[in-house]
Amino acid sequence: MKQFIKEKYNILIPVFLGVVILIALFLYGREYRNNRYAYEKEQDVYQYFSKNKIEYKATISRNRKDVVLDIKSKDFNVSLDSTPIYIKDNDKVIFPKEMSAVFPIKDRQYAVNALTEIYKKNDLYYLNQKGINKSFDYMFLYDGKDLYFFIDTVTLKVGDKEITLSPMSYIDCSYLNLLSYYDKESDTYEIIELNSNSSTVLVETKYMTIDVSSDEIIYKDDFTMLINNFSSLPKLVDNIENSEASN
Repeated sequence: MKQFIKEKYNILIPVFLGVVILIALFLYGREYRNNRYAYEKEQDVYQYFSKNKIEYKATISRNRKDVVLDIKSKDFNVSLDSTPIYIKDNDKVIFPKEMSAVFPIKDRQYAVNALTEIYKKNDLYYLNQKGINKSFDYMFLYDGKDLYFFIDTVTLKVGDKEITLSPMSYIDCSYLNLLSYYDKESDTYEIIELNSNSSTVLVETKYMTIDVSSDEIIYKDDFTMLINNFSSLPKLVDNIENSEASN
């Protein structure tokens, strides 16, 4: 037997390498098709611009892994900024622009792709983008400027006023001296004018406080500045364990 292997060595090694290469090409091709193949579905979506709820039909393209590849409004032109796009009658939200995923407990911030989707399934909140589709907790999204999206119930404090926001809600401070917020559960959008008595804007949960005025996260008597230059952040990938965010 040993003599046979020795005699056929020069033949067996190339054959083995050829099989390995063919398997690798097959797996690569399958992954490529899964990522590139797109199916389209027309869905009812909505966004809020100021206090105006804009409802429209959008064609959403997804690959075989249900990752959003493209979204196009059908009825009229919509300028897509970081304002979340809610799929009507679904617990699904698409973010048109690149965002950061912030994990305050572990003091971690990661860049996530444009067209990232957050959805709720079995009382868990999943983040779905190319290369990752998994549940996270103790996390919020930040657009690098003035928009914060939460998957937890949070308390918004503006001066002496307190507002409870349900999961999948957001706040926006894009306009000078104005704070707006959208509450998903009640489907309401409100605007608060900031003045000397309400210049401090805080968002509180059971595990952290965000000082929106200074873009600081306060956790256990320490603070972290939010990063608005996403090119300096690592990408959120599948080997980021949920325990990293939640332990």
